[in-house]
Amino acid sequence: MPSLPSRAAVALWLAGLLIAALILGLRGEMATDLGRFMPDPGAEAGLPLDIDAGPGARQLLLAIEGGDAAQRAAASDGLADALRGDAAIAGVHNGRGDFDPEALEAILDLRYLLSPAVTPERFSREHLDSAFAERRDDLSSAVPAMPRELIPRDPTGELLELGERLRDPFGDATRGEHGVWTDPAGERALLVVRIAPAAEGLEEQTGLLQRVEQEFAALEDADLRLLQAGPPAIAVASRERIRAEVTAFSLAASLALAVLLLVVFRHPHPVWLAAIPLGSGILAGAAVVTLVFGHLHGIALAFGITVLGVALDYPLHLFAHTGRRGAARVAGELWPALVLGAGSTALVYALMAATSFPGMAQLGLFVLTGILVAAAVTRWVLPALLPRGAREKGLPEPRLPLPSPSYRGQLAGRGLLLVAVLAALAVLLSRDPFPWNDQLTALNPVPEEAIALDRELRDALGLPDVRHLLLIRAESADAVLQEARALEEPLEALREEGAITGFEHPARILPDTATQRERQAALPERDTLAEHVERAVRDHGFQAEAFTPFLDDVERSRAMDPVTPASLPDGPLRQALEPLLLAPGEHSAAGHERAWIGQVLLRGLNDADAVSGHIDRHSAAAGTRVELVDLRATTEAMVADFRTAALTRLALAALAVTALLWLLTRDPGRSLRIVTAVAAGLLLTTASLLLLGIELTLFHLIALMLVIGLGLDYAVFLGRPGAMEPDEARRTRRSVTLCALSTGLVFALLALSSLPVLRALGLTVALGVVFSYMAALLLARPVNPPPTSEASGPGPGSLRSRIQPFP
Repeated sequence: MPSLPSRAAVALWLAGLLIAALILGLRGEMATDLGRFMPDPGAEAGLPLDIDAGPGARQLLLAIEGGDAAQRAAASDGLADALRGDAAIAGVHNGRGDFDPEALEAILDLRYLLSPAVTPERFSREHLDSAFAERRDDLSSAVPAMPRELIPRDPTGELLELGERLRDPFGDATRGEHGVWTDPAGERALLVVRIAPAAEGLEEQTGLLQRVEQEFAALEDADLRLLQAGPPAIAVASRERIRAEVTAFSLAASLALAVLLLVVFRHPHPVWLAAIPLGSGILAGAAVVTLVFGHLHGIALAFGITVLGVALDYPLHLFAHTGRRGAARVAGELWPALVLGAGSTALVYALMAATSFPGMAQLGLFVLTGILVAAAVTRWVLPALLPRGAREKGLPEPRLPLPSPSYRGQLAGRGLLLVAVLAALAVLLSRDPFPWNDQLTALNPVPEEAIALDRELRDALGLPDVRHLLLIRAESADAVLQEARALEEPLEALREEGAITGFEHPARILPDTATQRERQAALPERDTLAEHVERAVRDHGFQAEAFTPFLDDVERSRAMDPVTPASLPDGPLRQALEPLLLAPGEHSAAGHERAWIGQVLLRGLNDADAVSGHIDRHSAAAGTRVELVDLRATTEAMVADFRTAALTRLALAALAVTALLWLLTRDPGRSLRIVTAVAAGLLLTTASLLLLGIELTLFHLIALMLVIGLGLDYAVFLGRPGAMEPDEARRTRRSVTLCALSTGLVFALLALSSLPVLRALGLTVALGVVFSYMAALLLARPVNPPPTSEASGPGPGSLRSRIQPFP
């Protein structure tokens, strides 16, 4: 029966697990978007760069292929009609200019304040005469430009002017013979679906993509195929692919590990007991991160569990050392080494937890908490959970071949290790510049085929450049709109020069107050307008009284209050403006929380330098705050800054770990051997990756930090003072070999993944296990030789048995 302290430890452990489960159940939130993993970019560019906040981030791109042009056009219209009623969709565009009655009424009410065509000349006798001639042609046309029922209300065609802008707010795709968007070859019908802000979560987007598939299937045309692209489709496809591969490799690794432990221990208890410290650490880490950050990011959880795999070594050390001795006694003997290894590893991740990079800070706190909890559970809880027989008499001696280098062999191995480390240093120093890959795409495992399809559809739709945009900052929405209007002239000049092919800005959807007032002033008084209308209708055969709604609308518009972002009605107008005009609090611009932000989208940017120079000169002359933002360069700079900070913290951690080792061991020689073994494993692993032609990313840095933790574990245990005695040396080498074999097996399987990120992680750690294990083994103190027959009694033999070959 467990002792009272053991029962108390188990009770505290169970209570802790219950509290952690309650925290996750009541407050747990799993974030999945990449933006919440990345640093706040406001300090760099003053706008959100995450996957859910960019100008085109909520665009779902659809393509229908197969069949003939008429089938594709009919399917495009049918799918658009079916999707417009979905609450998760803010708008569906397929090239048609149709609006629902409510949206159409709102646009008609505001058209004279919003239409750029409203000038005094617009309502002159000459222009009205031309407009009524066009409306007469519409009445006789099979495909009228203006719907016939709207002619009495809008003979000047302001709806057509606004419709063009609202119909193509994101691109200028080709319209096929049937009136819907097509690719240049006319082989695909194209649609753009704008996802509502309320459905920006990955789970909601997953459900939406499934509904899109279902609505398309309901069209029942077997000749057609639906393709989906855009950030939502890419994010969902990436998650599903990652989930499938991680599930498969987790099952394979768990099975391989279970088989290994069964073969080594010939007993089932180590198989399930080994998971208890690791599982406790994962649960505790997730709960603490949730309490501190308010949510837990999926990337931090996935890689945290992977990095926390070093905690699996702790129970394996216990099981391998137990032999036929009591587990509680062995746990006490190993506790100093556990404290040293776990404390050193936790110190490394404590420095990571203090970073400003949200995802990495979560990862550091997760691993820090998990490591300490796993070590404590191994020490006080695990021995009490062993069945009575195993707890009192121990476990079977593990069957595992042991490396037993001789004195000369160890010396030769150290020489080879020195040569290898010097060669690794030469490899690292020869790389100038060092091959870091700071691109955001290197952190997001997107399938190549998804990227290719997205690029194809974006090119076909003529969507704006998602890398570059112009950023306008001002103290009010109206000031942003004024500055956007002032950009028309320089942007048109850039288009004429060929630097860009087009642009879109918020003032093209909602003019500033002064512009709206100018348009109201351009509207004639009712009597004057009625006189002009009477003459025009007489010349073109219309009835004058039919255009009374036109006169009423113009008169009402003359007295309207200017439209503001707050008063803009829900519908196409608001949907088109929202991505282009951000209110304070809708962006993460650090230092600019009181500012409004306007985003100018650029199409066909061919010369970024020309655009930047032109805009800078305009801003300097006008005294405005407009800048060209390169989203990729900004994110790469953020990643590079964090990487530099992480490497600096890693160097500080190395110094701190060295000091901690000296403080706890009071043995400078042992501390130096441990640090040297860890550094050798790290250098050899990094050099091997470079020799394989691999560019290093942040995820490689995470993997290398795991290599540090593993190297510390191996070196600390092999350097234990008791490990120099033959029996204890055999048990220690067996436990470290078992740890290295189990970890290497798991990550070697992960290195077979088809996902570049998982493959790189697996390869890095698998190499790190080999090099760290060999370095720790070669740099450990040699084992004391067993007493010889001459040493059975006092005399020279007894003296020789106490002499160590070398310190």
